[in-house]
Formats: sequence, C-alpha cells, structure tokens
Amino acid sequence: MANFKELLLKSTEDFPLLSPGELHVWNVFSKSSPARLVEYRNTLSEKELTKVHLFEFQQTRDSYIISQGALRMLLSGYLGIPPKSVKIGRRRKGKPYSIDDQGLYFNISNSGKLVTIAFSRDSELGIDVEQIRTLPDLDEMIIRNFTSREISFINGKSEERTTRFFRFWTIKESYLKAIGEGMRLTPDNLEFAIEKDGIRQLSVNGIFEQEDWNFKEFSIFPDYVGTLTYGRDNTVIKQLDFT
Repeated sequence: MANFKELLLKSTEDFPLLSPGELHVWNVFSKSSPARLVEYRNTLSEKELTKVHLFEFQQTRDSYIISQGALRMLLSGYLGIPPKSVKIGRRRKGKPYSIDDQGLYFNISNSGKLVTIAFSRDSELGIDVEQIRTLPDLDEMIIRNFTSREISFINGKSEERTTRFFRFWTIKESYLKAIGEGMRLTPDNLEFAIEKDGIRQLSVNGIFEQEDWNFKEFSIFPDYVGTLTYGRDNTVIKQLDFT
C-alpha cells in the first residue's frame, strides 16, 4: 500500500474509493517515529489535545494521538478535506460519527500495537480487536460476561481457552458497538455461537430488538483476534495498511 501522505498529495482520486457493498478495514501500527507522532498530533482538535494531557502514562497518550490522528487522516481521505477540518461528533451513548458526511459510517478499535478502523457507506458497523494475552482474572471474566452455552464452548479446549475467550469478547463488543450500546447488556441478554460456517446470533432480549447482522472474524497477527459486525449481505471486505 502506498504511503497515505503520498496518496493525498497526488490527488483525492488516488485515495481508495469506498463504494456501496464494500467495507474497508485499515490496519494502523501504533509504534511510530517521533516525526510521525507530531504529524498525528497536528491533526487533533483542541478538545482532543486537552484529552491527551488527562492520560497518566506517555504510552497511553501516544496511543490516543496515533489512533485519533490516523482516524482524522483517513476521514480526510474519504471526505476530501484537511484532517484538521474533520468534524467528529458523538452520539448519545458515545459512538463517534462524521458530522461532515453522516452517510460515511466508521468504527475504531485498538489493542496492543494495533489500531483497526473500519469504514462503510451502507450502514452502521462495529469493530473490535484484541491482543491475546494472559488475564489474571480470566475465570471471573468468563463467568461475568458469558452465558452457560458460551462458557461450555470457551472451556471446551483448555489449550484454546484464552483465545476462545477473546474471540467471544470481540464478537460481543463489535456487535454492541454496531448498535451503539457498548458493553451494557448482561450475559443473559446476549448470546452467540461460533460454528464451522461462521458466527450465529442466538438471542438478544430485553429492550433491544434483534436485527439481521453479519459477523466476520479476522486476524492480522497470530496473537490477535478481531470481529467485524456489519449490516449488508455479500459485503466485500478490503484490508488496507495505513503507512
């Protein structure tokens, strides 16, 4: 993939066209040179710059600058306006959206050294990526967040237990991000199954209506798992590297 800055310098026509029926997933690597970090920082709004200083650790500050800066640069490519001019709003429960073009849907997730940002012209979407890692409270997390059927699957193979936990976690998180709720449903209200032919939504109870969603698992590196939740059938998913 060509350097993002080079794409914008050539012309907006060189930026990848996002057509209906397509979904773009950009992979951004959160290890950046000091010069690139300055580039990202220079795109941020005053509100975002103020938020940077609220983070206690430098690594967290840098991660926020990279993720928000990359988001602004990518939105500028799709919108054809400077990154600094991009306007990002927040819906009632915090989900970000493009004020400049509300027909451009996006969602962002980060874990470890990876940021993933997904874009669609069709409908709302959710994305979640997680680095597979040791969790000292794994047993408690499993009991607290999953149904008995899901727990049986997670515990089915001890050597895959942690990976299966994170697979289910990204499924639920991406779905809840797609509907704009975040992790606000109890385990009994939300249940999925991982089957040979893909992910199946078993039940969504309570105040939320069940809709038809598509789910796609993906893995950028062997120690990462992720899930996309999106609306349109037969969507073409394109993976792109942000360099």
